[in-house]
Amino acid sequence: MTPRYRPLLAALSLLAASALPLLAQSQNDLEQLIDEAQAEEEDLMQLPGAEAAGAGKEVLSGRARLPKGEEVERLRISQDQQVDPDTYVVGPGDVFELYIWGEWNRSYLVQVDPEGNAIVPTVGSFPVASQTLAQAKEQILARTRGKYPRVDITLTLTSMRYFTVYLTGAVLDEGSFIAHPNTRVSDLIERGGGFLDDLTGTFEETVAGMKITRQRQLRPQPTARRSIQLIHRDGTAESVDLEMFRSTGEVRHNPYVRMGDVIHVQYRTQDIFAYGSVNREGVQEYRPGDTVGTLFSLAGGVSGDAPLEVAEIWRFKEDGRTSEIIPLITAEDVARQVRAADIAGMPLEPKDMLFVRSRSDWQQTPTVYVQGEVRYRGRYRIVLGQTRVRDIVEQAGGFTERASLPEARLMRAKARAIKDPEYQRLLLLQGVSGLADMSPEDRAYLKTKGREERGRLAVDFQRLFEGGEESQNVLLEGGDVVFVPERRRTVSLSGQLKKAGLLNFEEGRRVAYYLDQAGGFSWNADKGGARLIRARTGEREQLDRNTLVEAGDEIWVPEKEYRNWWTFTQSTMRTVAETLTLILLVRAI
Repeated sequence: MTPRYRPLLAALSLLAASALPLLAQSQNDLEQLIDEAQAEEEDLMQLPGAEAAGAGKEVLSGRARLPKGEEVERLRISQDQQVDPDTYVVGPGDVFELYIWGEWNRSYLVQVDPEGNAIVPTVGSFPVASQTLAQAKEQILARTRGKYPRVDITLTLTSMRYFTVYLTGAVLDEGSFIAHPNTRVSDLIERGGGFLDDLTGTFEETVAGMKITRQRQLRPQPTARRSIQLIHRDGTAESVDLEMFRSTGEVRHNPYVRMGDVIHVQYRTQDIFAYGSVNREGVQEYRPGDTVGTLFSLAGGVSGDAPLEVAEIWRFKEDGRTSEIIPLITAEDVARQVRAADIAGMPLEPKDMLFVRSRSDWQQTPTVYVQGEVRYRGRYRIVLGQTRVRDIVEQAGGFTERASLPEARLMRAKARAIKDPEYQRLLLLQGVSGLADMSPEDRAYLKTKGREERGRLAVDFQRLFEGGEESQNVLLEGGDVVFVPERRRTVSLSGQLKKAGLLNFEEGRRVAYYLDQAGGFSWNADKGGARLIRARTGEREQLDRNTLVEAGDEIWVPEKEYRNWWTFTQSTMRTVAETLTLILLVRAI
């Protein structure tokens, strides 16, 4: 390096050394500035929509500053349908987004202030409270388009407001509640704890030494669910029918609430009644103008699709004691199959009782079930009064080669459903005190009914299909079951036999043969109590060694009853001694 450049390099080195602290300071200032800008951005982004006045300062970096954080949860209002601009009423707290499309894009959040005005920057203030959404949009867009020609402008509802509604009357919690434009009357009543007549309490009582918890209604006086008063700020009111909303699902009976509304639930004063062929019998609240069609709707409609054959109104006369019957269907009407709509226009009065009847056998589809050894098992349609056992077996394709006709049976479900009160009484008595307190007749009745196969018809399939006896070809009824079991080629030997079990059936063999095959009786067999149980009927026969045995029969040998001979001897000696003593006393007298 030449000497003449040394002073220059020294000066540059000195300058660089002095600039380093300045550069470091500048870097720190820049990072601090970035941090402050980021914090300011976050603060601005967290401004709630309710505080956005729609001024120009609400726009940063060419985009709308939308609220975030906890306030966003308040803006996420659940909706059951989209907002209708022609019916939605604008009020303080609603927020719009005004978007300008064109050479440059810009959006503004426009909030309706507490005085009901919407301020659009550089355009003006608009009194939009109590207007419909369609009217407010038309007013704002008309002036904004005049201010910004040759661009597209849209105005949308960004978030809905919150307001106060009051709930009074026959509800659990009266008072003020926060609501939004998509809140319906039923929502407010639910938030108020519900109707008073829905409240129940629990109490305990002792019955037969056991503690039982029961429920009772705390407020038996019914509330007026069909005449709830929805009173608006302008003094107008409308009657809300929540019972009809529940019965029909039509939301027009469950309107939205508005700011400052008062929902007043009254107690019910007038009733009407529906009985008979309706889905929900009982009392309903009466409203002026109700008709038979109204009552049908409240009662869930007519049960089934059968035409009505009887419809009449029982109505009190002016004296309040006697009543008159007003027929709604004549004998001529029955022939043309009257439906509920044909009498729906009949007006009702308080305390009217509507009775409707329809044919219980209308378009019935009775069926029977065929099970077991037939070619086509399953359910079959029958014609009452015509279809017989042979007909249904033919429809099922006939019997298979394995079918056991002697054991086949026809069961009637209707008969099985009928309770035998005497049998039920004896079963209860047996559970309490056993058989000791029963008379011999009661014990015999209980034993016989216990063995009985309830609902079984006395039909012999073998006599019908092999012997051709038409007396066994009985008529079938809905719910009947035809059961054809598989032929059993065995004989069962059970009880006190040396080799109890199943033995192959051999045609023409008698009881003695099967007893020999089983090794004979065991040492403790009660031979006198041995029985032959027939597979065909379930009947027990006295065991006779010469009796012919059929396939499926069972030979049952009980065990000898155990007897304590020492106890028996003691008891006998005591009885003899007491008898002799009594004889001596009599002779002495």
